[in-house]
Amino acid sequence: MAEGYVVVERDDTGRVFRVPVVPQGERDARDDIQAIPISQSPWGLIAVWGSIGHVLSDLFLPAGYPASVSPDYLEYQIYNALQAFCNSVSGLLASRGALEGVGVGNASASATHALLLTVLKDAFSRFTTIIAAYCFGTSLYPETKTFRFLADVFNDASTVLDTVVPYIGAIHLSESWPIIPTGATLQIIALCLSGALRSLCVLVAGGSKAALTNHFASPLTGKGDVGEVSAKDASRETVVGLSGMLLGTLLIPYVNTRTSTYAILAILVGGHLLFNYLAVHCVVLRTLNRQRACILWTDFRISSGMFKDRMLSPADVASKELVFGIPDCLRDASTGRVIGRCTLGTSMQTVTSRCTALHIVSAFQIFDEERYVLFIADRKGRIPHPPKILVSFKSGYRSTDQLQAWVHSIEVARYLTDRTDPTPTADALRSTLLATQKAIPHFVQSMIDAGWETADDSMMLGSPNHLILGVDKNLHSVEIDEKEAKKDQ
Repeated sequence: MAEGYVVVERDDTGRVFRVPVVPQGERDARDDIQAIPISQSPWGLIAVWGSIGHVLSDLFLPAGYPASVSPDYLEYQIYNALQAFCNSVSGLLASRGALEGVGVGNASASATHALLLTVLKDAFSRFTTIIAAYCFGTSLYPETKTFRFLADVFNDASTVLDTVVPYIGAIHLSESWPIIPTGATLQIIALCLSGALRSLCVLVAGGSKAALTNHFASPLTGKGDVGEVSAKDASRETVVGLSGMLLGTLLIPYVNTRTSTYAILAILVGGHLLFNYLAVHCVVLRTLNRQRACILWTDFRISSGMFKDRMLSPADVASKELVFGIPDCLRDASTGRVIGRCTLGTSMQTVTSRCTALHIVSAFQIFDEERYVLFIADRKGRIPHPPKILVSFKSGYRSTDQLQAWVHSIEVARYLTDRTDPTPTADALRSTLLATQKAIPHFVQSMIDAGWETADDSMMLGSPNHLILGVDKNLHSVEIDEKEAKKDQ
């Protein structure tokens, strides 16, 4: 063999996958390229043991893994594959039940009847999609983990309804309880409800999955490829789905009694929810939402003007975060108690119905230089316990203003909760505003040092539907009687 060069080629993860020899000479080197046999290559042992893994990695993992994805990517994908497998098998049970529910296997049923049931079910699904998009649209991205798990709860509820539809038809209680619909009517209701839940699952899962894909395509250093991550996710889900369908095809013919159907369904649904919870719980998001911001602030703040030397890392917060946390809940991370509630982006119509006129005017004066206004709800002259805080944003607000408003709301709630004597609402707002303004720059810098993403598009604290465009001080007047003024002061 002629003397030549040994060229070591590596892929984007640093693994050796080809070692060609290029003979020297005047001829075109491309005509004489030879591959060193694996046994002769110094990297041969690595090539032998890594060839299968290399092929699988190229097929199912993003290019550049693990450097191109977040550290929690693999653990999440393992749990996600297990839950998808359980869902694929249980989906066959649900499909069989749904087909029997529309009349398949029933000699007295007609194709027209089955078609009308399908149309009715589809109509409920479409209307549910429209309503759910209006109700949950602005919350899907910030509350990713909650809605990702909630999507599978909807999916499993739909699966259970589809599976039990054939058995619902055997219910005959109308003679004893005339109010209860007949079995056929209950079947129609179950099918429509199943379709509505399924559409809810698709909508919620789609929105939350987009946020998770962006997270996984954001490694600690650099930037990954969102399209590549999404494509490989679809590739893995296809393989897992086919595997589940194969096993389900072998299993379903033997599951033909009510007892066996319920037993298998309970195991699959239980496994599906368990793996989904583990998958969601292991995700370590580095962006903010209301719950994570509340955990960070209440842990970081020791007392007024005093803070810890170290901010919680994203992994620390992920271990404290509740999957089903209530977004508007102000919770003290050190004690776990609820100290108040806060609604971001409140309309002025709601504010005027919950607060006194004097308090509204005082709040506008206090927050004249800020891009947000805090109001404390008043019930019949008394502040509810825990306090309810309403936040309205002014035109031109930024995400940092949302963060400051949320932190300020926590301080106001703590101020009102810790005091036993009646406190004027204006004093509570004014005394906490200056301390919050001074603390926010240090708080944000500490988050950056701890590995949190604090860019404007990362502070996901909600999308207000109402904005204050301005307040005309010359034309705006509020009449306040002496009794109401004394009450607020």
